[in-house]
Amino acid sequence: MNLNEEIYRIKKIIGLLTEDDEFSKHMEQGMEHKEVENLQKILKIDVDGIYGSETKKCVEELQKHFNIKVDGVVGPQTRDILNKILKGNNEGWEGCKTKNSDIELKTTKPENSEVVGSEWNSCKAWTSKGGLSKWGNLFKITKNDSEFKIDYDGPSSGLSIAHAKGGSDTIHQVFNVLICEINPFLFKGGLKPNIDSITTTTGKNGKNSLLSITIPLVKEDGTFQLDRRGGWGHDPGGSNMSQKCSKLTSEDKFCAGPVKNVTTGPFGKITEYFIVHQI
Repeated sequence: MNLNEEIYRIKKIIGLLTEDDEFSKHMEQGMEHKEVENLQKILKIDVDGIYGSETKKCVEELQKHFNIKVDGVVGPQTRDILNKILKGNNEGWEGCKTKNSDIELKTTKPENSEVVGSEWNSCKAWTSKGGLSKWGNLFKITKNDSEFKIDYDGPSSGLSIAHAKGGSDTIHQVFNVLICEINPFLFKGGLKPNIDSITTTTGKNGKNSLLSITIPLVKEDGTFQLDRRGGWGHDPGGSNMSQKCSKLTSEDKFCAGPVKNVTTGPFGKITEYFIVHQI
C-alpha cells in the first residue's frame, strides 16, 4: 500500500471520506445529479451539478490524459480513474484546461455575457438537457457565411426541451433554440444577420409539424447578435425590442429593427419581432 492509499484509508476510518464520495453512477451529457458535482470538482470547473457541454469536453480531456477510451461519458473505466484520483493517484492530472471558448455551444456559461441568450433559462435548459446531441432527431441546423437555417420536424407541443416542465413546451421554443444556437456562431465576428429577409416555412409530416427558419447572413466588420421577442397565438408587440434598440443606440452601438415576422402553420400563428445589434 502506497502513501496516498494509506492516507485515503485513514481518512475513511476517521470519517473524512464517505462511500458517497466515491463514484458509482453512469454519467453523460444531460444528466443532473449530486455525483456530477463531485465530478466537476475533480475536473476543476464550475460546479452546478449539470452534465453540460463543458463537463463532457473536460471528461474527454481526462480520458485522453489517462489514455482510455475518449467518449465524454463516465462509464466503468472512467469511474475507476475518478476513484483513483479520490485516493490521491492523480498521475499528473491537475484539472481541465478546456475553455468554454473551445466549445461550439457557449450558451450555458459563455466567456462573454454579451452573447444574447447566454443567461436565458431556455438556453441554459436546452444546453443542460443535451441540446442537439439529444434532440438531433427533431432539429437540423445548417450554417455557413451566407445563411443560418434551423429545421424542426416534431410535435407542436410537449417538447420539454427548455425551461418549461412537464412537457409543456411548444413549437414556439424553436425560436428560442434559434437564438441559443445562432449567437455563439455569430460571436466569432464578421457576419451580420439580415433581419429584413428572414423567412419561415411550415407544414406537416404525419403527426409532426414542420417549421424552418432561415436567417440570411452578410459579411460585415464587427460582432453582431440576433435578439427576438414573440408569442404563439398572440402578438406581444415590438415595444420591448424597440426599447432595447433605443438603449443601444444611446450608447453609440448599432441596432436595427424591430422587424415583424409572422409564421402561420398547422400549429397556429407565431408572431416574432427581431432586432440585430453590434457588440
